[in-house]
Amino acid sequence: MRKPLRFDRSLEPLNRLIETFMRSRDRIRSRHSKIIAKWRLFPPEIIYALGATPYDLLLHEGLTRNLENLRVDGYAIEAGLSADSCPWNLTSTGMILSERDSPPIDIFLAGAGLCDVSSKSWQIMARQTGKPIYPVETPIFESNSQKRALSFIHEELSLLFARLGRRLGQQYSETRLQEEVKKGNKVRRLLLDVTGLLSQSSPPLNALEYFLIHATAGDYLQDPDYLATLISSVKDEAERRVDENRCPPGLVDDPARIYYVGMAPQDLQFWNMIEDSGGLLVGCETYLPLFYDSIPENGPVLEDFAKWIWMMPHHMAGADRAKALMRYIKEQKPDAIIIGNVAGCRSLSSSERIMKETLKEELGIPITSVEFGASEDDVTLLEPHIKAFIEICR
Repeated sequence: MRKPLRFDRSLEPLNRLIETFMRSRDRIRSRHSKIIAKWRLFPPEIIYALGATPYDLLLHEGLTRNLENLRVDGYAIEAGLSADSCPWNLTSTGMILSERDSPPIDIFLAGAGLCDVSSKSWQIMARQTGKPIYPVETPIFESNSQKRALSFIHEELSLLFARLGRRLGQQYSETRLQEEVKKGNKVRRLLLDVTGLLSQSSPPLNALEYFLIHATAGDYLQDPDYLATLISSVKDEAERRVDENRCPPGLVDDPARIYYVGMAPQDLQFWNMIEDSGGLLVGCETYLPLFYDSIPENGPVLEDFAKWIWMMPHHMAGADRAKALMRYIKEQKPDAIIIGNVAGCRSLSSSERIMKETLKEELGIPITSVEFGASEDDVTLLEPHIKAFIEICR
């Protein structure tokens, strides 16, 4: 029998943030701007700068099955997506195609990088709904090709603004983009501050709560100013916990400090399981590329944006990605690392071995790999492995 999810209800600002997250699909219907569905790691400022509202499709639709116990994968499979595809893509595509309480999406923005399965799912959704799709390509990171790559990304962004601007009736404005970058950077700094609190000897947040805060970077829950206010309140309450040496509920004595790398499982039970197994989450890489560094605000904004995108770790091969993440992992002082792969997702699996070896050589701490599938029982089946791994790290 599956356990009920355990949320920490003692932090009032955190309750408001989670309620805001849960109401995202309802609030999106009341927006007067166009709704642009985006991949989870595509920077939302670009969409806000066009006077539109970004919608992190994988976050909001991909978690629906877990939270509402809906089975919609069949719609995606019937439309041509393989049953072996990443469950995040299967669920989010199925939700849109089923038209089950789905949001009023106007445009699909397929900035999925190297993931061909994700690109196919976006194409299927656009075709089946009759909505336009705009692909954005980013070359894989290779330091020797930086000049050509930056020129290419700059041109991709310019074309995107021109094409979407015509459709939305908006002309690209560098001033408008700078304003949105400043709003986004405020959220980024707060997310990094909250993440930094997890490096304390008595971290103030549970794993599940941190993951949901961390994931708000996907689209700022459609309101970056309001989100900044919420996260600032969460940060203030969490700092009080640190000052008073108060730990969140559910932790064992002397827990192993765990850093998570990779795409998150759909089953939110995983985050509770870390604590039930004697662990403590001190960092998570899942949405980190969206806030690991601020975007320069006062220079040539499109050029700076292109360079910032170029340096996002998920555009890098295994060794480069590991090196890019190293300083963030070190800052959190983990005892061990869990690398997570989602079945059907090739964004990490092809470079996992090199990444694992690079991290272990540099950090000298235990590292394990797990794979999450589409079955609701997959996370439960992983529990003995997670418990045994964390036990040897304590």
